[in-house]
Formats: sequence, structure tokens, C-alpha cells
Amino acid sequence: MKCMKCCGVFIPLMMAVVCIVIYSERESIRSRSQGSNKRFYILNLKELKKPKDVATSHALIWNSLTTSLSFSKPLKGKSVFNPRPYNSSHIVYLKVHKAASSTVQNIVMRASMKRNLTFALPARNNTHQFGWPAKFSRFKHLKKLPSKPDVLCLHTVLSDSLIKTMPQDSFYFTSLRDPFTQIRSMFEYYNLSKCLYPKHSATLLEVIGSGRNACEILIIKSPQAFDLGINLQNADNDNVIADLIHHVEKQFHFVIIVEYFNECLILLRDMLGWTTQDILYFKSNFKGKRKQPATNLTLLPEDNEKTRAIIYKFLKADLALYKHFKSKLEQTIASKKDYINAEVVKLKHLQKIWMADCVKDFLPANELPDKRFQPYGAGSYGYLLTEKGFDNSTCVSLSITELPHFQELNKYQNKLLNIST
Repeated sequence: MKCMKCCGVFIPLMMAVVCIVIYSERESIRSRSQGSNKRFYILNLKELKKPKDVATSHALIWNSLTTSLSFSKPLKGKSVFNPRPYNSSHIVYLKVHKAASSTVQNIVMRASMKRNLTFALPARNNTHQFGWPAKFSRFKHLKKLPSKPDVLCLHTVLSDSLIKTMPQDSFYFTSLRDPFTQIRSMFEYYNLSKCLYPKHSATLLEVIGSGRNACEILIIKSPQAFDLGINLQNADNDNVIADLIHHVEKQFHFVIIVEYFNECLILLRDMLGWTTQDILYFKSNFKGKRKQPATNLTLLPEDNEKTRAIIYKFLKADLALYKHFKSKLEQTIASKKDYINAEVVKLKHLQKIWMADCVKDFLPANELPDKRFQPYGAGSYGYLLTEKGFDNSTCVSLSITELPHFQELNKYQNKLLNIST
């Protein structure tokens, strides 16, 4: 009886001790994880004639937008940016202009078709985007499907309607690029030097400071923030920019930074459970080497502090977005540096093998006989395939340009839906 009484006191006491230990360890783990870290908007160039503005370097503007971030260590198969659960068979890639987006889109399309996933497609047959620059509307822009689509990866502007269209457990990601190089790329790709004057070319600084709507086909004022849903009339407002960053952080599981493209693909591969073959890519819409060096340096702004200061000020929202997610990505890469570097080496090796088998030469569009590989955009080059490459479906899908690939996607989806019904 004494033994029974003793046990009656001892067992509850031990259970209480165990509970305290478990709780303490759980709080310790939590503490460690938390501690580890078609409108055209213009720039008023008159404002930048003040000495204090001219003296402002791009470094000062860059540093003024710094944000500090803290997040848990990434785990394989889970998002490194957002803890919200997701289904790797439901994917939204928000395609931002001139941020390696056609290359990423090619990857998403190949990997998703391989897995027999369905795609959100435009209601109109003569377009490959969802009503851009209008915000996405499922009632206006979306072709009807028997059920919610698995994948969305075409040009559009983020909206609540888009989020309601896709499955609730979708994996969201996008790509961002240094705003200075992105706007320069847009200027070249869309040949914006011709959009102001009928008889002579304009510089980029003239285009963004003109006050005219001649280039209204494109969004020049913070184009990356625009695609992510910002109201451009308030795009320089600090509170609006902060709200946009918070919204992207809340909605998106990952943000590719173009300057770390290969590293991002490794992280994306692991988050979606893909293979290295799935993230294999050939660059889309890339520039070839000029036979003669450029002689007119006035069309594109020189890369110096004064010029960057002007353009970064004009692209304030884009710069804030880019800085925020670049900082976050760099912390992630640093925490897995050896692993990521080793995987990037493997990816580059695989890319080199496929390039040698598939590609005979890089040529401008007008020198490529097969229209499937003729890129759109001033000065863009495409791939001339080897004889072996023409007969290999992977070589073709790696090299094909966006519009022909989109046509193939339509054929794939029609066949898939016919098979499934």
C-alpha cells in the first residue's frame, strides 16, 4: 500500500517534469529558428537639377531603402520565404517583364506538361497574356475549364481575382531584377528610342522625362511593382510601397532574383520536388555579340552614379522590392552555400552537355530559317539547332521561343482535356 501511495505521488511528479522539459526545448527551438536570420508615368528631370539631387549617388538612394529581415532556416521541400503550406502541383508564376521571365516560363511549362497539369489560358485566342496591362479578371480574361487550373504562368497583373481563380494551396513565385538593368533591357528590347521622335532616336532619360504618352504601350514607371499590383499614381508613397512588399511576402512563397538565377533555380527545384533536368534551360531573348562596338553611347545611359541616381529615384518602388527580396535571398543562399554551389556546378554541366548536342549556332532572328526559334525583340538572338537537335523534343522545347511554345501549350491542353473526358 505504501508503494502504491508512493507511485501515486511520484508518477504525476515525473510527468510534470517531463512536460516542463518538453516545453522548454520547444521554446528553445522556436527561439533559435526566429533568431536565424496602358499608362505612362514620367520623371520630372527639372527636379534633379538642384545641386543636392545631382550630388546624390545611387548608393545613397539604395541604402535609404534598406529593410531588415529575419526568417527561419529553409527546410528541403518547404518554402524558404513563406511558411504557408502549398501543393507543388499547383503553381502561379507571376511573369514580370524583362526579369528572365520568358526563361522561367519555359521551365514551368516544360515541367508542368511533363506532369500532365492543366494551365490557365486566355479567353481570347489571339493573345498569350491575360489582359495586360489591365489587372487579371477571371470573368474577362480566363478561358473556362472543367475545374480550377493547376498552373498560371502568362503575363498579367496580380489581382484578388487571380488569387481566387487558382487553387488555395498554390505555390506562388515571381522574379525581380536590378531596376537599372531591367529598364535598360526594356529600352533596348522594345526599341523605345523610336517612340518619341519620328526622325531621330531618343535616349532613355529623354523617354522617361518626356511627359508624352508616345510609349504608352509599356509601363515605364516601376514596371516590376506594376505587374505585382501597385497603383502607379501612388508608387512613390512609402506606405504604399511597404504595403506592396508586405502583400508579396504574404502571398508569395519565393522570389527569384535574376542576379542569382542559377542559385534560385536550385532552391525552386527543391521547393517543388523537381529534378535538375526539370530546371535545365537555354536563355530566352538574349543579346548576341555585336560585330562592331556601339558608337552612339547616348541612347542608353552610362552606368555611373549620377545616372543610376536619376533612374533609381524614378523606379523607387521597384528598387524597394528588389532590395527587400535580394537581402532575403542572400541570407538563404549563405545558410546553404556549399550545397547550392555544388548543385549549380551540376546544373551548368548538364546545360553544357545539352547545349553541345542541341545547338549549332546563335543567330539573329532574320537569319534563323525555322520560325519556332526566331525571337521577338530588337537585337535578340535565337538558336540554330543541330540535325540531332531538330529530332530531339527536349532540344526543341529548350530552344523554342515564347509564342510558338504557347501554341504548343494550347495543343497539349486540348489533347489532355479530350483524354481526360
